[in-house]
Amino acid sequence: MADLYLGIDLGGTFVKLGVCSGTGEVKGTLSIPTRPDRGPEDTVQRIGEAAEMLQRKTDRVKSCCAGVPGPLDLERRILMRANNLPGWVNVRFPQMLGNRLGMPTYMENDANCAAWGEYVTGAGKGVQSLVLYTLGTGVGGGIVINGEIWVGASGAAGELGHMTIDRNGPMCGCGQPGCVEQYASASAVAKRYGKGTAKDCFDAAKKGDPKAIDVVDWAADGLAVGLANMIHVLHPDIIVLAGGMALAGDYLLDRVREGVKRRVFGVFIERIRIELSQVPGDDAGWLGAALWAARKLASRDIREPTPSRT
Repeated sequence: MADLYLGIDLGGTFVKLGVCSGTGEVKGTLSIPTRPDRGPEDTVQRIGEAAEMLQRKTDRVKSCCAGVPGPLDLERRILMRANNLPGWVNVRFPQMLGNRLGMPTYMENDANCAAWGEYVTGAGKGVQSLVLYTLGTGVGGGIVINGEIWVGASGAAGELGHMTIDRNGPMCGCGQPGCVEQYASASAVAKRYGKGTAKDCFDAAKKGDPKAIDVVDWAADGLAVGLANMIHVLHPDIIVLAGGMALAGDYLLDRVREGVKRRVFGVFIERIRIELSQVPGDDAGWLGAALWAARKLASRDIREPTPSRT
């Protein structure tokens, strides 16, 4: 029987866990509240309990990976900080979790995990290079090149939402003006529309509301600038749009494709696909993490110690 892998998507409100095969066949999922105010030790303990519940039905789990938010020190295996997990600073999360679970346990940025899941089982299946944009409250991303997640010099590569596209644009929370996130995030769309959520804006645009259409066009064009820049740098096989805003479907996708075509010379874009995610939104984080656990275990990364249950 096939080996199984445990994936964990650590969010500010909920932790989603799932078990799948090395090809992405889902065997079971479970969600628990994060309760970050109780500290990482409490969260790890409850993740362990949830994982044990999942494994009662599947006892062949070989390794685990947690997709976590915020900057990571991958060499020292430390979660340095997470904006949506107050007080979680320099947490040795994979060590704590691995000792609780009693199996090899890895850690990767949550958007990188989503990119890997898309690369293995989603829209990027069969390609060599992929760039994923996650369009939610903010804009995140992940990059896969030649079958590996690209993490850069310090593990922080893929902050696609903080690429500056207008030096005179809206100020971003990162302290710089004109980031992609200030155009293509759900929060930016809602703020500019001024009448509810980003979904409300897209729904109104589809019904012909002129103001809503202007906002959608503005957001899609800002995102298109970011994608065009990425194409000129990496020239990936595929760029995938994921996250809550991507649920707008072709109404967003068609505008983004058109905006990219206006900015990228034809010969440079004719073989590049821009597509919507094919991995269900609630599963992208944990599924990609589980598949990365399979990849890491297969590579026998010498930095990853074998934990002992405590």
